[in-house]
Amino acid sequence: MAETESSWDEHTQKKRLFTATKFFFIITLIYILWVAVVVMGVYYLELGSKWAILTMEQWILSGIALVSIAIGLEIILLLQSLLSRTDRLEKPESKKQKEYVQGKQLHSYTIPLDAKGGIFSKTYILIDEEKVLNIRYQMIPPKDLWGPQQ
Repeated sequence: MAETESSWDEHTQKKRLFTATKFFFIITLIYILWVAVVVMGVYYLELGSKWAILTMEQWILSGIALVSIAIGLEIILLLQSLLSRTDRLEKPESKKQKEYVQGKQLHSYTIPLDAKGGIFSKTYILIDEEKVLNIRYQMIPPKDLWGPQQ
């Protein structure tokens, strides 16, 4: 249940990040187009410098500020997403305690990954002087031993 909630939370967070990115991009694009219209109005149509309420320099400076704010918010959202993802990835490792066999650190690998119950073959492979690999292969699943559970 906890894995489902965290994956849903991650999916929701990705969706929010994508929506925020689209929003920032569209607003920035519209603003840049407006600044281009102001520049064309001032230089090519010779409408004067205050026909669009602000002067051309003020529109350009505010456009730079808008783009800077959008980039800053996007960086903050991306960092928040990455940091929360690394926090979730590090938590299971901190809970798992290291196992030792005959003074050597044991690394277990189960095939299939989500197998619970049944009969497993165990193969120990010496990696180096300090580490041993335990490959557990499920030979008989629990439903074949006890029949389907009701």
